[in-house]
Amino acid sequence: MPYVINNGVKIWYDVAGEGEPLVLIGGSSLVRRQWDFMLPILKDHFKVILYDQRGAGLSDRPPAGITVEQWADDLKLILDELGIKKTHIFGTSNGSFVVIHFAAKYPERTAAIVHYGMYKLKDQAAKIARIGYKIIDEFGTGRMGCYYLVRLYGMPAEFEDWEVKRFEENISPEPWKAMHEALKADLIEDLKKIKAPQLLLVGDSGSLSKDSDYGSGWREVQRLCPNVEVAIINNAEGTYCVVTHPAEVSKVVINFLNRHRISSG
Repeated sequence: MPYVINNGVKIWYDVAGEGEPLVLIGGSSLVRRQWDFMLPILKDHFKVILYDQRGAGLSDRPPAGITVEQWADDLKLILDELGIKKTHIFGTSNGSFVVIHFAAKYPERTAAIVHYGMYKLKDQAAKIARIGYKIIDEFGTGRMGCYYLVRLYGMPAEFEDWEVKRFEENISPEPWKAMHEALKADLIEDLKKIKAPQLLLVGDSGSLSKDSDYGSGWREVQRLCPNVEVAIINNAEGTYCVVTHPAEVSKVVINFLNRHRISSG
């Protein structure tokens, strides 16, 4: 399996499909598996780059010291390894932090971006993380612990078993906490620096919906970045729209990226 190594930490990545490059960045517990249902569609239109952020999945899982800065630099290293000078990026859930910081730090490497609007840890997100710490301390990250974590984040019932299995595969107790400690950042200044075309994409229902405190960041992004576009996926569960509504989300994303092609930029 392909890896890059950043200061001794191995970062797993993979490539599928042909076309303009598109990096997919999932949340801290699903990482690459967040895209299981969209990948078969997107790889027919783009050269899709998947990777697991340090702390989870097939990448190394440091027990402490993870930062958003490291996540962005890990992605740059992958792009360097692949010889990709400029790419579209789509991040959901707290993958949005990586998208925002990367776009601000490496504007010359950033084409169009799609994200959920998370640029800082809102009160609801911070409370969920603290409860998650307690669940892990009591039950670990085996089947029972992951079951309670999945319930905490509100995945629709028909996808619960799938998500529990993915959490079991991808997370370990201390690295999971370290990833959430990394999110204690406020990227509002980064948002002001972004020049790339942006699409904010969020579902309208569930505990992580556009109207929740957890999912409300898109409103501030819209205020700070006047040219940003917004797509609300109806009857979809907040950040989980990429799992529950893959065809609809893919259609919106493909349309947006085709209007902002790298080759015509």
